[in-house]
Amino acid sequence: MPSIEKLSKLFKALASSNLQAAEEVARQIAAEEDRKGHRTAAQLLRGSLVPNGTSNLNGQASQGRIESPSFLMGALSRSFPQVRLSDVALREATRTRLGEVVQEFQAQERLRSLGIRRRSKLILHGPPGCGKSLSASALANELGLPLYVVRFDSVIGAYLGQTATHLRQIFHFAEVTECVLLFDEIDALGKTRGSTTDVGELDRIVIALMQELELSDLKGFIVATSNIPDSLDAALWRRFDLAVEIPSPNQREIATFARAKAKSFKLTLRRDHFNRIVRLKNYAEVESAVEDEARRLALKGL
Repeated sequence: MPSIEKLSKLFKALASSNLQAAEEVARQIAAEEDRKGHRTAAQLLRGSLVPNGTSNLNGQASQGRIESPSFLMGALSRSFPQVRLSDVALREATRTRLGEVVQEFQAQERLRSLGIRRRSKLILHGPPGCGKSLSASALANELGLPLYVVRFDSVIGAYLGQTATHLRQIFHFAEVTECVLLFDEIDALGKTRGSTTDVGELDRIVIALMQELELSDLKGFIVATSNIPDSLDAALWRRFDLAVEIPSPNQREIATFARAKAKSFKLTLRRDHFNRIVRLKNYAEVESAVEDEARRLALKGL
């Protein structure tokens, strides 16, 4: 947080309409945040000083609609994934489909010259714990793009129309920033309209989401995940360029994954323990069980 002294100087400069002094103090505050390692905050603060434009989370100016840097900081969490698609336990057909998206992005200029549109809006669906979010992270890494995860607690507003406004700001960010924007568990925003138990505002949110998906021209990608695809509005599916199902693993896939995870911990699983693990339902449960065993043995050897 900026010092009270700096904030006092900023307020005094604004009160006296001394914009030059206010800008100088603002730049000092941004520099302090940078030194503290708060890179995103510093970039947003610097970007906010650019007139007649908006700042994105890369600190670059974008022309047009003015957005709230503070809202974007709360609504988007940035990361640079290290996992590759080859590291994710996916069936070969699924890996191939995601690989094609990477190829399209790399060859987008050629596709554009031929009048062919690359796919940029994906939805990954299937049961929990089967690798949807991890696949989105791996896809961002393969594309060489930063990953931004949308925080629904910041997007969903308390007032009529506020959520739609927030969605417009987030999609505009994706239109001016080359990134992968992840709507993890999009079920929170895209449930089937017309439920007698929901208020009308929820239907308006679904409509706003569909309009943004329909009209946005992305520099990067939108990736959504869903654990309960049957709950999504039927019209929402048409707004995505590609829907990829990531199913529950079978017992053979579970066993292969368990052995690989145990090997990463330099762990040899006892037969009885291994037999219990292969009866688990998804990769997340297997990973947790193997790591628990590795942790138990490591502490036992202390």
